[in-house]
Amino acid sequence: MSEISVTLSLFVEHGREQAAADFYATAFGAQKVQEHTHDGQLIAVDLLLGSMPISVAGANPRRQADSALGGPFHPQSAGAVSAVLRLTVADIDAVVAQALAAGAAVRDAVQEDDTGSRSASLFDPFGHIWSLTERKASASRLAA
Repeated sequence: MSEISVTLSLFVEHGREQAAADFYATAFGAQKVQEHTHDGQLIAVDLLLGSMPISVAGANPRRQADSALGGPFHPQSAGAVSAVLRLTVADIDAVVAQALAAGAAVRDAVQEDDTGSRSASLFDPFGHIWSLTERKASASRLAA
């Protein structure tokens, strides 16, 4: 079987591609890989979020205006999405604070479950939901 790779595409309102790329860089440390333009206008930005390639693209205004043309569409309101983006982070408190300072809104505050796992979820300024889970310290590190 040949190697398979996946790139996630996040659609935002047309014209907000750069603002979204800047938010993901500031909030989550995404790094810009490449910009795509058409007739001199920015249409997408490729980012690397950890080891995951993501593309931030503007939704086509014609498709957005006429749902019969089919999507993809950008979220019309916070959380009006069909997928949740999940990040595993080393320090959830720091990442939540960083994302809030960059413009995110709290969906679910940081919580700890019965196993000691900590999680939270946020709305980004473009309507997408980000679920954050804190990476647990390994048992060997705890014993040290």
